[in-house]
Amino acid sequence: MFNNEQLQINKNIIELPPQADAQKVAESLLQGQSVCVWHNHQAYLFTNNDLPVWQQAAGSIENTLQSCEPSPVVSSEVAKGIDDRWIDQLSDSLSRPIVFTAPDGQAAGFLHCTDLLRQVYRQKRKAEMYLNGLLDTVTDAVTAVDQEGRVICWNDAAAQIYGIPYERIMGQTIGEHFDPESIMLLRVLDEGRKVHNMYHKSSEGTHVLINASPVLDSSGHVVGGLSSEQDITHLVKLNRELSHAQASILDTMPRRNDPFTLMDGQSHSISKVVRIGKKIAELNTPALLYGEAGSGKEQLARAIHLAGAHAESPFLSLNCGAVPPGMLDSELFGFIGGTYSGQDIQEAGKLEQAGDGTLFLNEIDKLPPDIQNKLYRAIKTRSFRRYGGQEDIPLHARIIAGTRTALDQRVTDQQFSSELYYALGVVTITVPPLRERREDLSILVHMYLREFAVHYQKPVPRVAPEVMLAFARYDWPGNIAELRAVIERCVILSEGDSLLLEHLPESLQGPVFVREKEDITVAEPSVTHSLKARVTEEEEKLRIEEAIQKAAGNKSIAARILGISRGTLYNKMTKHQL
Repeated sequence: MFNNEQLQINKNIIELPPQADAQKVAESLLQGQSVCVWHNHQAYLFTNNDLPVWQQAAGSIENTLQSCEPSPVVSSEVAKGIDDRWIDQLSDSLSRPIVFTAPDGQAAGFLHCTDLLRQVYRQKRKAEMYLNGLLDTVTDAVTAVDQEGRVICWNDAAAQIYGIPYERIMGQTIGEHFDPESIMLLRVLDEGRKVHNMYHKSSEGTHVLINASPVLDSSGHVVGGLSSEQDITHLVKLNRELSHAQASILDTMPRRNDPFTLMDGQSHSISKVVRIGKKIAELNTPALLYGEAGSGKEQLARAIHLAGAHAESPFLSLNCGAVPPGMLDSELFGFIGGTYSGQDIQEAGKLEQAGDGTLFLNEIDKLPPDIQNKLYRAIKTRSFRRYGGQEDIPLHARIIAGTRTALDQRVTDQQFSSELYYALGVVTITVPPLRERREDLSILVHMYLREFAVHYQKPVPRVAPEVMLAFARYDWPGNIAELRAVIERCVILSEGDSLLLEHLPESLQGPVFVREKEDITVAEPSVTHSLKARVTEEEEKLRIEEAIQKAAGNKSIAARILGISRGTLYNKMTKHQL
C-alpha cells in the first residue's frame, strides 16, 4: 500500500464574527490574510479573489453573506491525506475553497479546488511511477483485467513468458489470446474468490503457479481481476530430469549391502541421522530415537539392526502404547504358569525371542513405572526373569527405544524413570519430520512408486508436474507413513502411465474451483465466436445469440466460448434484451 502525502493546506487564515464590520474583511484581505466567517452552522471563506466584493460592502459582514456561497467543510482529523472518506462528502459545486477545521471546530486552513486537483494528480503520477517500477522489477507475469475481461495491465514478464507483446493484447479481451476454459481471471470475475499457489498449465510447454484476486469497489462489487503467475517451467523440467536420474540411481543402489539406502536422502538433516545410525550399528549399544509419528523411527531401527554384526538374528518391534499395561510384563519378559494346575506353561517374551538381534520398543514413554524399573535392571545386569519365574535369563538383544515426546521433561516431571532414560539414551537420534526434508520428496516418491508398482503388478507410473508440486506444498503431518499410504493409493487408482491430481486425496489437491456439471462438449473458442474489444452492437448481439445456442442455453459455457466472464455475459444480455 502507498502512503498518501500530507495535504498541503493554506493556514494563513483568521476568523471574524458575522456581526463585525464588512470592511474588516477587506482590510484582512489587503494584508494577505484569508477570512473565515461562521454563520448558521456554515463556513464562508474569502480569499484575495473576493476583495472587490468586500471593498464595495457596507454594514455588517452578515448583510453581505446573504449573496455569498458557503464553502465545503472537512475535519482536518479525517483529511490527513487525500481519502475517499471525505472526498465523497464534497458537494458537486466546488467553486468555493474547502475549509479544514481543527479538533476544536475552529478553521485550521483552506485549499482551493484547483490546488486539490494538482495534489491528486501528483499523487496519481507518483503511484503510477512506483507501480510501473514494481511491475518492471518482479519476475512474475502480472495481468489485470476490467469487469468485461479486457486487459488493462500486462507487464514485461507476461510478454516474455507468453510471447505476446504489450501492444497486441492491451484493451482486448483476454479470451482472444488464451483458451477461456483455462483462464483463471475469468473464473475469479465469475466467482469473486481468491486463488493461491494453484498449478496451471496456461499454454503448451508453459507451467505456472498462479495467484489471482478479484478487485472490489467500496460496495464489494467485482470490478476487475488481478493475477500474478510464476513461471515454473524450468523447475518442472528439472524435476523430470531429477526423476529420471533418481530412478536410475534406485535401479543401481546396492540395497542389500547398505540397509540405510531406504533411509538416505539429499537433505542435511537425514544425512546426519544416517551417519550416526551407521556408527552405532557396529556396536551393541542401546539407542533412543525421537521423532513424530510416522517419521521413520522403526525404519531407522531396522536399518541399524541390518547394518550390524547380528543382521541375521531377529528384529522384533513392540508398540508399548498398544499393549494393555497388565500384559506388558509377560509380553516383554515372558511368563511361567501352571503352578496350581500342575501343567508346565512357559512362554518367552520379546527380550528372549530377539536372541542376539534387536528389539525396538516404540512409545517407550507409555511403559508403566514398574515395567520401566524392571527393564532398567535388565539392561544394567544384562539378565531378567520371566513373570512367575525364578531363573535368570541372559539378555543378548540390543534395545532401541522410540518416542515422540520429550523424555527429559517427563523425567523432570517424575513421569519417567531417570535411570531407564539414561540407560537408553547412550546415543540419541532425532528423526526429522518430512516437512523439514522436502528435498528428499522426489527420491522417496519414486522409491515407493517402484515398491507398490511391483507389489500390485502394475507399470511404474510417471508423476505429473502438478502432483509433485502438490506434494511439495503439503506439510505431511503423518510424515513418511502418510506419504507411503498416499503413494500406495495413487498406484492403486492410477490408470495408464501417469499419476494425476485426481488420484490424490482431497487434502493434497489444493484450492480448486467447483465446476458446474456439464454434459456438453465445447470446442475451443475461436476468433469467430470471441467477443473482441471492438465490434458493432449488432455483431455483439449476434455472437452472443450464437454462443448461447451453441452452449444449449448454458451461460457458463457460452461465456467461455465468447472469452468473457459469466457476469459480463449477463450484463451484455441485459443490454441487448436477450
